Amino acid sequence: MNGVRPGVVRTELVAGIADTGPVLDDYLSCMPLSRVGEPEDSAGAVAFLAGPESSWITGQVLNVDGGHHLRRGPDYSSLFEPVFGGDALRGVRPENPPR
Repeated sequence: MNGVRPGVVRTELVAGIADTGPVLDDYLSCMPLSRVGEPEDSAGAVAFLAGPESSWITGQVLNVDGGHHLRRGPDYSSLFEPVFGGDALRGVRPENPPR
């Protein structure tokens, strides 16, 4: 059995990330190919693994992510800090947490 591990692919699910903004800018700065993937990018890998060309390949996972797996993940703080607060993102607990 083989698998495909896609990166950020332009779909409805990741519209908030794949749209312009600081998260996308940071994501692309960490990606060697510097572009959001398209569904066809992943489909080509799936077609290869399902076809006869891969008959001697087993137990593999193909990263189809523009090389992003080679670098760090994106900085989501601009999305999460307004919701959770800066202290929560840094792991700081309140002195008197609610019980």
